[in-house]
Amino acid sequence: MAMWIRTYDEDRGLWQYFEGDDAGWVLRQVDLRDTDGAPVTAASLDEVRRYQERADVDTANRYEQRYGRVAEGRLTGWEGAPHAGAIPAEEFERVWLDARRNLGAM
Repeated sequence: MAMWIRTYDEDRGLWQYFEGDDAGWVLRQVDLRDTDGAPVTAASLDEVRRYQERADVDTANRYEQRYGRVAEGRLTGWEGAPHAGAIPAEEFERVWLDARRNLGAM
């Protein structure tokens, strides 16, 4: 079962949205600055893997510059964290589409 989570990274001043698979591995990630809500990350593990499989380094680098990186590791330990909680899939999709549209228009 997929999971969708929103957390706040106080050190970086980012609201972070994660989509994880049934084992908790991050599939997609969106980071929004808390000061203005501007997206800084909207990355997909599937997209990154496609470039890696094709050994398309140039496109992978351009992708990372535009959309950022997906966090490595599993979504664990967030349950009791302040400002963290599960969100509906629809909320994640709305945030994802807005971030991709904004970052894609750069």
